[in-house]
Amino acid sequence: MRRSESSLIFAVIALAQAVFAGGVNAAGFSPPAAVKLEIAQAHASAHRSQLSDLLARAKVLSSSGKFLKAYELLAGAEDTYIGVIEFDYALGRAALDVGRPDKATLAFERVLALDPSHAGALIDMGRAYLALGNYDQARTTFETLLRLGPPPAVRAQLQAYLDQARARGQARSHKSAGRMQHGYLAAVVGRSSNVNQSPGQPQVFIPAFGATYVLSNQNVRKADGFAGVMGGVDASLPLNDTYSLVAGGEFSERRNNHESAFDLGGLGARIGIAAATQAQLLRVQLFTGRDYLGGSPSRDMNALGLDYFRDLGKANRLLAFAQAGRLRYLPEELKIFDADFRIFAAGVSRKIGGDSTAFVTISTGGMYDVGGNPSGNERQLGWRLGADVAILPRFRLMGNVAWQRGRYDRFDPAFLTQRLDFLTALELALQYALDPRTALRLGVAQTDQRSNIPIYGFDRTELSLSLRYEFP
Repeated sequence: MRRSESSLIFAVIALAQAVFAGGVNAAGFSPPAAVKLEIAQAHASAHRSQLSDLLARAKVLSSSGKFLKAYELLAGAEDTYIGVIEFDYALGRAALDVGRPDKATLAFERVLALDPSHAGALIDMGRAYLALGNYDQARTTFETLLRLGPPPAVRAQLQAYLDQARARGQARSHKSAGRMQHGYLAAVVGRSSNVNQSPGQPQVFIPAFGATYVLSNQNVRKADGFAGVMGGVDASLPLNDTYSLVAGGEFSERRNNHESAFDLGGLGARIGIAAATQAQLLRVQLFTGRDYLGGSPSRDMNALGLDYFRDLGKANRLLAFAQAGRLRYLPEELKIFDADFRIFAAGVSRKIGGDSTAFVTISTGGMYDVGGNPSGNERQLGWRLGADVAILPRFRLMGNVAWQRGRYDRFDPAFLTQRLDFLTALELALQYALDPRTALRLGVAQTDQRSNIPIYGFDRTELSLSLRYEFP
């Protein structure tokens, strides 16, 4: 006799003893509370025993490769045990085994509704997303679990699933050149040591006149706090398995606490066509944009750009960029800086660990004077090196360092030399993921431009705190 049946019999005997002892009213069957509790416990014990037996039989079937029979056995008992964590989890896993990820997600959702931290259901929900082709949801699930710092063995398993989600999602995006829309919104506050990007010294010596001149107050470095908002969106319309129309836009607005004459803003848009295969992506786009300074239009930009990406194995990716266009200043006093430009860059990125990336690029190009710039045409050469590293669950450390040389070809008659600039820039940021789509970032940026013509030299340090939300 099984234990559950024995317990039930003992409860019935106890009830009978209570009846013969006068514990039951002849007009109505009303056993004592203790007896009622014992009967309920006996039924619960029998129920648990039957569920344990059912799960054990399903496990034996699965272990012997009879996945369909295991699933049918559990599915047949769903009405009886639905809402029981152990049963729903077993049913979800059985559904995955027979290729029913849609059924599996329903079962796992019931588990997680009762126990949001159920590790097995969280992992298997990610597996179900993979099977359904919801690669972004699968990637988000596995990335979130990895940030929680699982044990090494579990981390290796999660990383393998994450790699699958990324690879399959990348293959799909290469086929369609990115079928999904993506965008972001962000807000930032901070402080800059040089909001007007000007030299720190109020005086400058001009060799042609042999005299020192005092710069206007607006052209001397000013420190101030600032706040801003920004956002952008990318979208694509597949034409076939290879080609897609692509488009995007962005905006930014940054206002200083006091120096409103140097408030910055910008609007930009782009449209083009993309061609993608399994391992590479090529985009050709038209760009247009307008910059604002002090609340007024400052500069227009129009350009034609080309981007190329090619996977070099599982860890490396080749990057190449080219852009040609024109810059036209709107205020009459700034039109001498009108220029056409051409920029070329190439580099490589590499995964370093499961969720970290490093990159390096080199660039060259030029700014070709059309407005009468006394320095003439500029030839540029530069490089950039950076990384994005997962350091703790939910924390990432990002940084990059850049260097650029600008050499001009015209002899400046006022300063009796050809202008030569050297710019170095360093950016560091610590990011905390509030959730998979929202991040808080603390950053510091240092920019230093040295020039043999003093009015073009400046240095700037900025501290900022930003909140960014990304949406699909």
